[in-house]
Amino acid sequence: MEFKVIHPKPFLYHFRDPLGVCFSIILGSKLSLVVDTGYGIYDTKEIVEKYLNTPYMVINTHGHMDHTAGNFRFNEVFVPEKDYELFLEHNNPKKRANNILEAKLQNILPENFDEQKYINESTNQTKIIKENTIIDLGNMHVELIPMEGHTHGSIGLLIKEEKLLLTGDAAIHAIWLFLKESTDRMTYINMLKRVRTLDFDEFITGHLMKIYPKKYFDYYIEVAEKANINNSNPIKFKNFERPNTYEYAEMFGEDRIAIDYQEPKTNE
Repeated sequence: MEFKVIHPKPFLYHFRDPLGVCFSIILGSKLSLVVDTGYGIYDTKEIVEKYLNTPYMVINTHGHMDHTAGNFRFNEVFVPEKDYELFLEHNNPKKRANNILEAKLQNILPENFDEQKYINESTNQTKIIKENTIIDLGNMHVELIPMEGHTHGSIGLLIKEEKLLLTGDAAIHAIWLFLKESTDRMTYINMLKRVRTLDFDEFITGHLMKIYPKKYFDYYIEVAEKANINNSNPIKFKNFERPNTYEYAEMFGEDRIAIDYQEPKTNE
């Protein structure tokens, strides 16, 4: 099973794994960044190293398993400080076993896959990195921007010289705010408004294979501000069921922008 890949900028490769999550490479002149590691069912390290000709760092945008389960493939990975406990929770043997089950259901599990090794892989290679850290790639500087909402510790990676922001799942067409590790809707809205003032022109997300103009932040804000339980529909997601979960969505051209949120918000 091949990974999809786009090369929308000379310094950027963006991949989508067979289970539907994206990870990226930012190519610097002296140091490169690998952003997220996918489910780890396939060897993410082997894939990205085909495109790299410098030393590199690996950084997670947040702690969820679909962005961090491949961390064990690398010698060292950095997860945002506020999401470290979430990373540990999402990389326990039970959740890893569920990843294998899903791959089997989709008939995409590699031949001769060592299930027990995957289920019991160590998390010791994953370290903490702080918000607002600036990383020097030689010809570019990348700042780790706090983007709380989807999770409390989510970050974006702002490539300053290129005015491009990698948002992970923190700003995306269908934001999930109903999870116990999510913030309330107003915190998310305030984050979008704050990040909207930063100096970037475009962004790319953790599940879509396209670069979007900054104006989409206005759409995300508009949808989040309009949403209420009277104009939203109850919704459930398999394996992510939470009480009092609603969805509100609008169309902007061909793009459906949605917010999936819990009202009232609980952390239980």
